[in-house]
Amino acid sequence: MQVAPEISFRSFEPTDRIRSRIDKEVETLEAHFPRMISCKVMVDGGARRRQTGDLAHVSLHITLPGGKDIAVSSMKDDAGEHSDVMVAIRDAFKAAERQLKSQKPDPRTVGAHPSRLSGTIARFIAGEPAGFIIGEDGKDYYLHAREVTTSKFEDLTIGDAVTFRPDTGDQGPMARAVHQRGD
Repeated sequence: MQVAPEISFRSFEPTDRIRSRIDKEVETLEAHFPRMISCKVMVDGGARRRQTGDLAHVSLHITLPGGKDIAVSSMKDDAGEHSDVMVAIRDAFKAAERQLKSQKPDPRTVGAHPSRLSGTIARFIAGEPAGFIIGEDGKDYYLHAREVTTSKFEDLTIGDAVTFRPDTGDQGPMARAVHQRGD
């Protein structure tokens, strides 16, 4: 995320457990949708109801590239489902995730190259022209010999420093346009 998340609370003092849950939910969204620019979270614990007490209300505002915004407001009063702030937080972030997944790619960014990552050669697959890179983000990226561009695949050794363009293949994270550092 380009801007640090903004988290605010109204009408109550949050516990460490609530703060921790929100931090975890924001991290999960960011891991699945790394192109998010910003995320604002507001938790209101004081929407008073006469018969059943307080109703938790969670709203999210997420900014995406290209000026797109995602807005989520989670407040249910029919079944009193959100009288628990933890349930309201969970439901708001699930709704945001659904909206993020439904976003169509911006035609201006289709084909644009994501930024390059640094990493190291972690291991090779015996008998195949392939292996894995551990990226600076801690993820394992599949490496195929045809993606090595500045040296020969056969010249790479475990521990070599490389840069690459992260991508997602059929089986998970994949390294594209791999450059051995120093070449």
